[in-house]
Amino acid sequence: MSPREAAHRIVSEVRTGAFADRAAAAILTDVSAADRGLALEIGYGCIRLQSRLDTWIQAYTDRPLAKVDPVLLDWLRVGTYQLKELRTPDHAAVGETMRAARRSMDPGRAGYINAVLRALTAEAKSDPFPSRDRDPIGYLTSYGSHPEWVVRRWVDRWSIYDASRLVTHGNTPPNVVLRMMTDDPPAPSDEVELSPIEGWARSWRLVKGTPVAALRQLRAVIQDPAASAVVDYVGAGASSPVVDVCAAPGTKAVGLAASSGASVFATDVSASRLRTIREPARRLGLPVVPVVADARRPPFVAAATVLADVPCTGTGVLRRRVDSRWRLNQARLDELVALQFEILDACAEMVQKGGLLVYSTCSLESEENEGQVEAFLERHRDFVREPVQGVSLPEDCITSKGDLFIRPWLTGTDGAYAARLRRSS
Repeated sequence: MSPREAAHRIVSEVRTGAFADRAAAAILTDVSAADRGLALEIGYGCIRLQSRLDTWIQAYTDRPLAKVDPVLLDWLRVGTYQLKELRTPDHAAVGETMRAARRSMDPGRAGYINAVLRALTAEAKSDPFPSRDRDPIGYLTSYGSHPEWVVRRWVDRWSIYDASRLVTHGNTPPNVVLRMMTDDPPAPSDEVELSPIEGWARSWRLVKGTPVAALRQLRAVIQDPAASAVVDYVGAGASSPVVDVCAAPGTKAVGLAASSGASVFATDVSASRLRTIREPARRLGLPVVPVVADARRPPFVAAATVLADVPCTGTGVLRRRVDSRWRLNQARLDELVALQFEILDACAEMVQKGGLLVYSTCSLESEENEGQVEAFLERHRDFVREPVQGVSLPEDCITSKGDLFIRPWLTGTDGAYAARLRRSS
């Protein structure tokens, strides 16, 4: 399968409901190793920048995009992404896209795709996007390719400048970062090269080599500095037993076991996702025990330390989950807030007297973060916020109330939130 055909299949499957990472994993098995990078770049780029590409396409077609056959529109996105984002030479972008498209459709439909892409190469029209200054919301939803309801929330909470930086960050593919399980710097290697990330003690960016090679050589897991900070925020002295609910894929559970020396029970409702925990735990020789369980009904009587890394909108990790922005809406946010409420209450019952409950998300939304914690403390007067001590974290990542709040446009990392809640003894 050619890389353009693979990219088109990824885009089409996501449009019909598939998750991007699962679709790509299945489709790329039929693509040569040399072409997989290009296929993934185009496929993920088309999903991430869908609104930007559609604005370009709409400017060069004679019909509303709602009336364009979705399969044809996906091919137009594949071609437009190469022309406008990869800056692929016109003849290669159009020629290779058309060669792939013609294998699956009749000449008439293929001719329409060719005509629009040829028009795009001429660039006879001016920039089709709203003015950044006169219509910043329109600009950030079209060129910025983020849902309008999310952009409006961010602009209401922060400045246009910060919201713009956040949108830009959400469109930037992430680096591969490793969290080291020891304080020692990684040993030099001909196969793997790492660079330390300033301000994040255990985080190293992969500069050379593959993630597989790096993990084979190092006591490490692949983990963004924001997620790594949540592990540090729980604290190296976390008391045993430790329960990590909603734990899959498990890198926080592994980090907790490495930093505290305690046995960690990693629970998740998905047995298949829990299986991802076993490999790093075995490779690193750490006491992490996977347990299939619903976080609303945890199968433990008592625990000294509980990490509730709850399901959330993930607005702090949109750069990483290329399709998630298009799945979100206010109704989904409301559903998640209700679920987080249930999980927090269930975890509170599990925390023994004097124990610690850490609530965390990868969301930037106040209802899922500080709002959820404030409501919890109103319901559970035997819990209080507890500031973190003895942990090296950037100062601007700790709020006035002692919560962890990582803003991606300031740190260049993912976003994250966490609060330490101590039960009275």
